[in-house]
This record gives sequence, structure tokens and C-alpha cells, in this order.
Amino acid sequence: MTEFRGQPAYLQLADDLRERIRSGKIADGVALPSAQELIDSSGASSTVVKNAVSLLRAEGYVVGHQGKGVFAQFPPRLADHSRGAADWALPLLQAGTELEAALRDALSETETASAHSKAALERWREAFAELPESVKDRLAKS
Repeated sequence: MTEFRGQPAYLQLADDLRERIRSGKIADGVALPSAQELIDSSGASSTVVKNAVSLLRAEGYVVGHQGKGVFAQFPPRLADHSRGAADWALPLLQAGTELEAALRDALSETETASAHSKAALERWREAFAELPESVKDRLAKS
């Protein structure tokens, strides 16, 4: 954190922690380093650490448990009542499932379904299979 990269220090720290969570260096469900450890390792102030963790909490990358610590969540999960960066995902996924059904119907009606359409449908199925179960559950409820 000692080098200036053109953005506020809390964003730099949040980017670093987010990348460590995404890469698995901080695995899902594992506690983040303590605030003091983050201060010591980054050279940042307690305010910078607090703001970085707050940002990650708003994005769904971490969840805090009073008296126990702050824990990584990957893929990021938002509480049902929260509004945040990932709120666009559910409507997009719902639209994708509707498109999948329409494409499947169209392909079954034609004898010569294009290889491009079949490949697109297969890519969607593969991507959908990789979604976290929590997302699939929310789609099923919608």
C-alpha cells in the first residue's frame, strides 16, 4: 500500500483482498486477516481497512460475525434485503433461462438447426451448471 496507484488506499486494499478471495488465496468461509494484521501488512490506517472491508461487505465478498471476525464469501452473496453490485445478476439469469427454453423449442422444430445455435445452447448449459447452488435456488423460487 505504500505505492500510489492513482486511486484511494481503501480501494487498493479492497482490490487486493477481492483478488485474494477470487483466486482462493482466502478461501470461501475462511476468516480474513484481522484489522490489525491488515494494518501491519499494508501500512494502511484503521480507517482505510474499515472502508475496504465495508466495500467488500456491500459487494457480498465478505460477511461479518460479531465477535468472530470477517469471513470470505466466494462466489459473492448478497442478503435478500440488500441492494448492491450483483442485483443485476438474477434478472439476467432469468432472461437467460427463458432464452434457453425458446432456443430449445426452436431447435426442436427445425431439421437443420445451426451448429452455432447448438453451440450457444451448450455454452449456456455449461455456464448455468457452474452457477452456485444459492443462485440456482433463487432462480427456482422466481
